[in-house]
Amino acid sequence: MPKKEITTLPNGLRIATDEMKDVETVSVGVFVNTGSRNESTEINGISHFLEHMAFKGTAKRSARQIAEEFEGIGGRINAYTSKDKTVYYAKVLKKHAEFAVEFLADILQNSTFDSVELEKERGVILQEIAMTNDTPDDIVFDYFQETAYPKQAIGRSILGPVKNIKKFGRDHFVNYIASQYNYKNIAVVAAGNIKEADLVKWSKKYFTNLGTNEIKDVEPAKYVGGDFRKEKKLEQINLTIGFKGVSHLHEDYYASQILAMILGGGMSSRLFQEVRENRGLAYSIYAFNFASHDSGLFGIYAGTTPEKTNELISATCTEVKKICEKVTDKEMTRVHTQFEAGLLMAKESTSTRMQRLGGDIFSYGRLVGDEEILKKVAAVRKSDVARVASEIFSGSKPTFAAIGKVGKVMEIGKIKKGFA
Repeated sequence: MPKKEITTLPNGLRIATDEMKDVETVSVGVFVNTGSRNESTEINGISHFLEHMAFKGTAKRSARQIAEEFEGIGGRINAYTSKDKTVYYAKVLKKHAEFAVEFLADILQNSTFDSVELEKERGVILQEIAMTNDTPDDIVFDYFQETAYPKQAIGRSILGPVKNIKKFGRDHFVNYIASQYNYKNIAVVAAGNIKEADLVKWSKKYFTNLGTNEIKDVEPAKYVGGDFRKEKKLEQINLTIGFKGVSHLHEDYYASQILAMILGGGMSSRLFQEVRENRGLAYSIYAFNFASHDSGLFGIYAGTTPEKTNELISATCTEVKKICEKVTDKEMTRVHTQFEAGLLMAKESTSTRMQRLGGDIFSYGRLVGDEEILKKVAAVRKSDVARVASEIFSGSKPTFAAIGKVGKVMEIGKIKKGFA
């Protein structure tokens, strides 16, 4: 299999293709290296709002035409915003691949930000914020992130505050595009039945209306940690406990990923077996490893009733102490198999392979092969996982966030001692 490479045009636009000759579809994505971390307090939420407005009319297509044209060819189109990127993507039959590239280029470069459509979408986003606020297992992660990184861009909500959403006007979007959407900050990627030469040709043809200005670096992340509790009349307490982790560029990144999988990465994980299966303390409990280019958060999420919360926290602390002392051969073998299976299963999806291309470009500046990942995973030893666990759980002040009837939840000092 030929090695996939990144093509960089003279204007800085990066292009990557993963050709799959035996499929009938193509997934195309436009990755913009900007998200909520690129926003000041005054414009927090604009990246996400802008992503919504891309589908609300361009110089050549109305909002209705955007919906009808794409569905008229049986295609699927969507977008999402994260802390560090905004992604617009489409999946179409191979014969419509050029149309997909032109379509994505149009909504990115030529949105009109019509005042009527803007007001409609403002209402939609305000409803989305309200829905998130009413979903405790969603909003607790916003509280968690803000507590871990207080008064920092990386700690702020992707959706932004209501007051900002209410004030954004057309000029805000035009100015943000001018400052953040340019050739050097964008990658066009595709996976499926498409040739690299065609994607390069179409990208040159349709991406013609962007700037080349330099993008200001994001504010460096500084983990702080702390304690956040929100009293609310709920049947369950939703909580997260976390610590400073490592970036995805760190040498211990894969050891941290393996730690998360063994500790709380599925039905066979330690937390699931002990906290849910053996003790019946929670329906949902898992570990997570959030990593950016300059920081990381390792944490545990659980939802349980108020009277079981302290017992759940204590049981979690016990399992953490155990994994700091010993990891088994059986667990390592299982995780290695899971990694390999995940990579192989992903090969069957044009969408997943497309997402992988865009992620690699902005995370590593190159395309990372499966063999390289599996080699790094195989190089992680049991002692590495136990060492990383000890360093994470004793190396920083904990971050605790909870929502529900939290009045009797143990204090942060006692939680910290439980992990020591």
